[in-house]
Amino acid sequence: MVSGQTEKGTWLLGGNASYQRSSGKGTLFLSPSIGYFLVNHVAGGAQLNLIAITGSTSWNLGPFAKYYFYGDERGRFYASLGLNIGDAPGSNFDTGYSLGGGYAKFLNSSISIDMGVQYLRAGSSEGIFSLGAGFQIHFNSLRN
Repeated sequence: MVSGQTEKGTWLLGGNASYQRSSGKGTLFLSPSIGYFLVNHVAGGAQLNLIAITGSTSWNLGPFAKYYFYGDERGRFYASLGLNIGDAPGSNFDTGYSLGGGYAKFLNSSISIDMGVQYLRAGSSEGIFSLGAGFQIHFNSLRN
């Protein structure tokens, strides 16, 4: 069965979330994104990262690339890379990057549940390693 979930011309809309608690501090990480498959299995787009750590909140915005590999219409593994510019704890403005990977389980031809890991680093602050879940909507047109 041929599937269009990761084919060239498909749009990708969704995001990921995670929460962790360590040493009495909680960290909430939200990452909405929108992308477009430029070639089969490779999407590029924009992501917004919101990080709320007990006592502070930061954000960053930037481009990302996501590569889907090894799988079929039921699910695929993925790897992602992002570059970020924005607010980091302890500074007014900084740059950073994110690396991630995981598995996208396709519930149908348009929706996937993503389970994965991500590492986010901004400026000189400590990086944040998170394990989380999210969803993605794969569609072929912005118009009906």
